[in-house]
Amino acid sequence: MIRRQCWRAVAAGLAVLLAQGCATVPHADRSGLSPPDLASSPGEAMLVSTHRSNSSLEDGSEDAEARHAEVEWALARMWEVASAEAQVGTVLEFTFWVDGGAFTLLSQRRGAARGETGQLVGAEAFTEGLRGLLALLAKTRTGALAFTLHREQSRWRVEYGAAFMEEPPEAMKHPALRMGTTAGTLLTVQAMTEQVVPLLQVPTGASALMMVELSLEDDRLTGWNPGPYQAESGGRARAADERAVEALTRAVLPFTRGLGPRTVRVELSGTHEGASATSHWRVARTETVRPAPPDEAVEDVLREYRLLHAELFHRYREEMVDSVKLAGTFTLEQVALCVIGGLVGKGLHIAFETLVPSVMRMVTRGGVAGMRWFRTQLVRAGRKDQELLRRLFVRVETEGFDSLSTAERNELTELLRRMEQSLTVKLDKKAKDALRTKAKDDFYDVLHPELGAVLRGPRGEQYDVHHLIPLEYAHLFPELDINAAANLKALGKPAHEGINKMWNLFRIKAGDTANPEEVKKMVAITERHFGRWFNKVYEPGQSDALLEKATAAALNDVRALVAR
Repeated sequence: MIRRQCWRAVAAGLAVLLAQGCATVPHADRSGLSPPDLASSPGEAMLVSTHRSNSSLEDGSEDAEARHAEVEWALARMWEVASAEAQVGTVLEFTFWVDGGAFTLLSQRRGAARGETGQLVGAEAFTEGLRGLLALLAKTRTGALAFTLHREQSRWRVEYGAAFMEEPPEAMKHPALRMGTTAGTLLTVQAMTEQVVPLLQVPTGASALMMVELSLEDDRLTGWNPGPYQAESGGRARAADERAVEALTRAVLPFTRGLGPRTVRVELSGTHEGASATSHWRVARTETVRPAPPDEAVEDVLREYRLLHAELFHRYREEMVDSVKLAGTFTLEQVALCVIGGLVGKGLHIAFETLVPSVMRMVTRGGVAGMRWFRTQLVRAGRKDQELLRRLFVRVETEGFDSLSTAERNELTELLRRMEQSLTVKLDKKAKDALRTKAKDDFYDVLHPELGAVLRGPRGEQYDVHHLIPLEYAHLFPELDINAAANLKALGKPAHEGINKMWNLFRIKAGDTANPEEVKKMVAITERHFGRWFNKVYEPGQSDALLEKATAAALNDVRALVAR
């Protein structure tokens, strides 16, 4: 929950540096950005027209137009609320998260006011007074910003400052030119408000409060629930007037602009006065509920996943890229990240836990390691299943899980079931070849790029990459990422041939009866006798004699192992 006191932490007189060298300047008990030509006093902006050109359009950057659209969106959201308030003393509070020029509304609140009616304030005077400030912040600021609007006799006065909080998961990452609401979202929100408003009733001559909790995913409203209702005692109940639908719709729509699944809480306050046949309701507060911190095991995965999802959402909504075309641009690593982050972030893993327990256990508890494990299972699954999963999960990311047809859900379920069943089945040649290729690519391109030019054979070929636990025994270790960094070692050909001799002897003696403990002991023998050549240049003149002794000793250890 965003609370007012969370950004009152800077004492008066203390300057706090913000991003890009902007400094906070204290005002009363708040910290505020205060460019001298945009504020009449530290931390305070007077909303009068300055006829200042929009600096975000003068910098020539490719994002300038999108940042300008974001600024206009933020201005419009504040003016929508402020334009309906005429009572002197009214206080409005807005908190935005700004990242790369993108504005995400986190909360808005209206304080009660019973002052006299002030003079008319025009939209132009209101917006022009803030436009230059917001344009500057869009270019230079990453973080939360709080604006407090005070209604005075002939103007709105604004205090502004940094709101100190962790980055919210729903924060937009890319400024967007398309600022409208999709027709589907608008219709869903309108349908919700038409169901909520009949619940808004106030006893004659009294007041009432009601909460509504909304479930959203990206820009879609997926459900709502009425919350607590409180009312003072009074006469018979008075229904809400016709303005309630518009007020609630206007309050909710800005919060559909965000990423991922989340809950938005709306607090409504109603009053009935005099002989009116209806009650009057206002939206007192709207805010995104702050979720509990994620499990540490998946925190890194979720952070990376949200960046990927933000890119997907931007390209799908802003650049209008078809989801099928988007699917074709995914790497195998991104598919794994998308699946794991999506399942955990959206809570979809619960639906699959009984069907594919091992897969779900690994992807939900393994963090980054779980993502890499799943990527290896995708390599093993083959191109056909890779393409299917890529297509289905891009569809989920861009249109929601509910967009999947019954047939597509069955496809997804069967794919994961095949993956679960394959964990304890020996790899076939096709899967082994794919995993070997991926292991070598990962070793030299990702894990040890510094060794790519060093570990070369006499003809310039790269050293072999050896699996400590061989691929043929992967089925004995279903929760092991067989292509994990710890299981991959580069070896010169002579050393690799020595290791192969000991494993060949083990295969002859143990046959198909090898168990996990025996394989682990074989790995220990490998490390003990051949570890000196792991990820190192093999020098024939210095190593041939040592290798011959090491191989003989390793073969003796293998004979002793299988004899037992």
